[in-house]
Amino acid sequence: MKINVTTVKIGFFLGFLGLFLASHFEDIDIPSDQIISFLGYYCLATTMLLFSLNKYQEPINPISVYSVFIFLLSYSFIRLADAQIGYSFNTLLVINISIFSYFLGTCFKVDYKPIKLFKINNKLRRTFIYGICILAFFTFILECMRFGYIPVLQIGSVDIYNETNDKLIPFLHYFIILLGFVPAWSYILFKQEIVSKKEFHFFCFLTLIVLINYLSRQLYLMTGFSFFVAYSFYNVVNFKRIIISAVSVIVIFFSIGYLRFKSDSPVSYSEFSRAYAGIDNKEVNFFESIIVEYASKRFSALNEAVNYGDRINYLGKGMYTFRPLTSLLLLEKTGVIKRDDNLDTENLVATYAIDPYLDFWFFGVVFLNVFYGFILSRYFAQFRNNYNEAIVKFSIVFFCIIMAMFVNYFNTMLVWLGLVFNKILIGGIITNKLESE
Repeated sequence: MKINVTTVKIGFFLGFLGLFLASHFEDIDIPSDQIISFLGYYCLATTMLLFSLNKYQEPINPISVYSVFIFLLSYSFIRLADAQIGYSFNTLLVINISIFSYFLGTCFKVDYKPIKLFKINNKLRRTFIYGICILAFFTFILECMRFGYIPVLQIGSVDIYNETNDKLIPFLHYFIILLGFVPAWSYILFKQEIVSKKEFHFFCFLTLIVLINYLSRQLYLMTGFSFFVAYSFYNVVNFKRIIISAVSVIVIFFSIGYLRFKSDSPVSYSEFSRAYAGIDNKEVNFFESIIVEYASKRFSALNEAVNYGDRINYLGKGMYTFRPLTSLLLLEKTGVIKRDDNLDTENLVATYAIDPYLDFWFFGVVFLNVFYGFILSRYFAQFRNNYNEAIVKFSIVFFCIIMAMFVNYFNTMLVWLGLVFNKILIGGIITNKLESE
């Protein structure tokens, strides 16, 4: 197997960075056992990343995206915050089996061609996407009547997210969720000459008008990411510029926050961020505080949930994995099933790894992670081989892995609806010649 020069350069950079971080941790008096654990998982993440770059010859692939999760995991072994404690044996088993099983799932080689379930002519596809948009707008009007106001006009005076969330109309609100995929779907249909450019613009405008009234970050991220993947499928995209732009936006975002904080507070931004994250060590900088607060503590929450579940011998029996079905059947709202408040994984934000364990113990950890790795690898292969159907599917599952650091998006209605309706609307379209060819 030929080794890419760029891969070697990345390997040297990550190796140097790992040694630098280890030296830094030693300078701020981090115990050696924590540094050793950090280096072990850091090396694992680096190895998986380099392996994936050499195997797929593409920066974005099923293994490289998962390596981000492991890099953040490695940092969590450095206990900087007071709330962080050592992981229990079962927590380490959940983590390690999840990693191994996911990697195993990506290694399966099967026929990547999409399964044909529906035969829909292009006229019906066009009617179908119009139907989704009309029903979504109709639902939006009804929900505004139920709210008593148009949410976007009350942003400064009302807690929109919490006030409106309890007043959403069951079943009909699913069309609002589907609207998040409409820009990507309509762009695909436009490139396949099924809808016109004006219709594509209309669908995007309608999506913006409706979704701006629902402060759902996950829906916004999914909408933006799925459209970007659709655009990059048909057009040549400079990924280096995208990465530089993304890093620049993040730096500017934090810089503006720093300047605003500096002008209003007698304490430094680093002091504030350390206090917010519960860190006493004054040698910890602002960026480390952010990683601790938004990444390392997620693994601490995972540890607490695993330990609590073990103490009460909890077995969810699919309550978490099949949450969209329980939501569709109103089983939770009617009280037919009830989750333990201490194991409400959406509020705990205990990474994606907790749900399979709570549902089926270690059998769930193995089976579901193999499945996650398998479907992302399958959809990635379809995407690389220019199947239109794979555009939104790949973006959905890719999004789930990116967000694995926080919660399990594989078991959300957003993901399930997106996959089902994508099969109906886009499945079976014959790909037009790419613009880049």
